[in-house]
Amino acid sequence: MKKPILLTLVSCAGAALLWGAVPGFVYWSSAELHGYMPKIAAKMTKETVLGQDLGKWGNHLSSITRRNANGEAEVHEKVADIFICEGGEASLLVGGTLANRRTAGPGEYRGSAVTGGRKVTMKPGDMVEIPANMPHQLLVPKEFLYFVIKVQQTGPQPESNFRYWSSTEFQGWKAKLQAKLAGKNVANQEIANWGNHSQLMVYRTGDGEVEIHEKQVDYFFVEQGEATLTVGGKASGSRVTGPGEQRGGTITGGEKIALKAGDIAHIPAAVPHQVVGTKDFLYGVMKVTVE
Repeated sequence: MKKPILLTLVSCAGAALLWGAVPGFVYWSSAELHGYMPKIAAKMTKETVLGQDLGKWGNHLSSITRRNANGEAEVHEKVADIFICEGGEASLLVGGTLANRRTAGPGEYRGSAVTGGRKVTMKPGDMVEIPANMPHQLLVPKEFLYFVIKVQQTGPQPESNFRYWSSTEFQGWKAKLQAKLAGKNVANQEIANWGNHSQLMVYRTGDGEVEIHEKQVDYFFVEQGEATLTVGGKASGSRVTGPGEQRGGTITGGEKIALKAGDIAHIPAAVPHQVVGTKDFLYGVMKVTVE
């Protein structure tokens, strides 16, 4: 059995909403996430980078980090990085090689720069997925705030797994998915798959079914519209739709959260959840398979 690199616990030292009644469920509003820019800045003295853990769950974690200068070049041999820009701007160098490479820990390497590779500009709402073992470096002209998801991988992944999505590209999925509705009130499209985690876009014009994913965590990233998320409680009347997957029925109890653009939610595996009250709701879902 593989030994996870992360502790199985929940750490939410910030103001993120952690529902004790639903272990592992965390909700971050857009306002709260943006508020980390001044909060973290106030704690920085001589540091040029400072992060805060938001949650750790077995093979994945979340944190938020502020930078006000260029970062070191990095390689994580068995960990994929997902960055979502919450404020400021940065250039991300990816690929190529590490200059002056040194070992910083088991499977961790640092360097003075990334040579070769490519550059993408990250602005609020943009997202990247950096596969395990891919050199990367953030170049920050002023300040940069970003939400991070780290997912443990079995080993190095191909550089072709790198993905960059601009906020504009995400917004453009509304029209694409509207064209796929075909009389239904929901359409979705997987846009990337990295083995133990994947990304899809979902558009809803009506209430969704109750869903239970036995071995998958859902991260919701709200792009447009508003909806109510019910999570936890007891599900009844659902049907099996695939291995470890259930749909339909009803939820008794649980917690209700109003979702708006810019919000992020972490829904643990095997927990009933349902999106309702939707008319024009676009969101991304990152699915992480738990071990």
